[in-house]
Amino acid sequence: MSNRTTRPTAQKRPKVAAPLDNASRAVRRLLAAEEVGGERITEQIPAIAPQGTGTERPVPEWVELNQSLYRVFAFVDVCGFTKYTDRYGAHAATEMLARFRSACRDVTARRGARVAKWLGDGVMLVGTEPGPVIATVAELLLRFRDDAFEIHAGVAAGTVLLFEGDDYIGRPVNLAARLCEAAAPGELLALDLDDDVPEWVRRGGSVTVRAMGIGDVAGVSQLRVDEGAWASVGPSPTHPSLALVASGADASTDDAE
Repeated sequence: MSNRTTRPTAQKRPKVAAPLDNASRAVRRLLAAEEVGGERITEQIPAIAPQGTGTERPVPEWVELNQSLYRVFAFVDVCGFTKYTDRYGAHAATEMLARFRSACRDVTARRGARVAKWLGDGVMLVGTEPGPVIATVAELLLRFRDDAFEIHAGVAAGTVLLFEGDDYIGRPVNLAARLCEAAAPGELLALDLDDDVPEWVRRGGSVTVRAMGIGDVAGVSQLRVDEGAWASVGPSPTHPSLALVASGADASTDDAE
């Protein structure tokens, strides 16, 4: 009889399955197969369109895709902000920027454009159609015509990549920024958008702009806004505030009698 002690057999612990990440799910889906008519068919991932419109079918979550879209970009910048600050002081410069940003929010919201980002003493605007974006910038030029500072702007359009949902990458963005730098005070430079210029915006000549990092850009339109571009708006009898004013005027007349 043996004195050797028999050790109990070690029990294998069940393996804990690690959670699948997106890549693992993609691999499993690629390797997944099913029997169709006696043949083993591997599942196919649908093709992805190279350009999007914002309404196309959704793509699988594991697919890295930066959306390619057509957008119109405008850069609007305050001319001589440093000189303005030196002359009037930091508090006056801050108040001026607050008025500038308030006007940008007001005009873009009304005309259907959007503030993409603030750039210190400037702003980057984006829209889906050239006309409203040009009209937005033109109205801003008109609003600040009689102020102690001036603004200038550049507009360009084209296909760009939408990066992480809130940023745009592509030549039109860089081009609009360079056109803004080249524009004179009170001037808007736009490229290939002549058919979308509002009738109340005055067209100047066509120039060639030497854009840093891009090169010479020909066919750039010089746009300005005349002082008489303001629309003539008559009083509206249905507006509640006017009704209050009218009733107040009638009361004052009665009291005088």
